[in-house]
Parts: sequence; structure tokens; C-alpha cells
Amino acid sequence: MIFLIDENLNVGIAEILKSDGIDAIHINALGLSGASDREVLDEAARQKRCVVTRNRNDFLELTKHFFSEGRPHYGVLIVPKSYRLKDYARIAHAVAWMVHNNPHAFQQYAFLFLPPQLSHD
Repeated sequence: MIFLIDENLNVGIAEILKSDGIDAIHINALGLSGASDREVLDEAARQKRCVVTRNRNDFLELTKHFFSEGRPHYGVLIVPKSYRLKDYARIAHAVAWMVHNNPHAFQQYAFLFLPPQLSHD
């Protein structure tokens, strides 16, 4: 599985995932800072990457549009608000856990959620 990290998440997530052997790139590294959510999903689809984002509502609507238009994309992984943005390492480790423990969940049009973070110890 390969990932495109949305700009509403820390660039460190991509760096940690890469160090774990997972292909991940932050949207800013592609020169797409400030891109619309549609542009982000278009680019992710072009590169066959799953988008990792915190923006649930917009990407849910875009997934519906892509599906109805027959335009495939390679999934969206939502980071719930139970993860604090400054705890980007926890987010990265949770993404890696999903990749290693449930790789078949990542399919075309998949709309997935990281398991909620229950504590901030």
C-alpha cells in the first residue's frame, strides 16, 4: 500500500512511514500545498495512493462522486480526532499497524478509519 498524506497532517507521518518501509509522501512534497480536496484525491488516484487525512466529510462526498462517475481511487484513510495532531508519531504507527495487520482493507473506493486513540499517555 502506498499513501499520500494530506496537508492537514504533519509531514513527519510520511517520514516515519518511509522509515518503516511504507511508501508515503506528503502533499507538500509534490508542490500541492493549498490544493483542493478534489485535486488531492485526483493526484492520489493518478499515483494509485491512498489518501490519509483528517477531513472526513469532504473526502466521503468525493468518494461518492468518484464512484458515481466511475473514476477509481485507491482509498481514503481517516485519522479520527481522538489523535492529537502533535502526536504525529502515534498516527504514523497506527497507519503502519493497519498496513501490517489488515492490508486487504485497502482497496479501490475504500473509506477507512484508523482505530480511535483512547489515551494520550
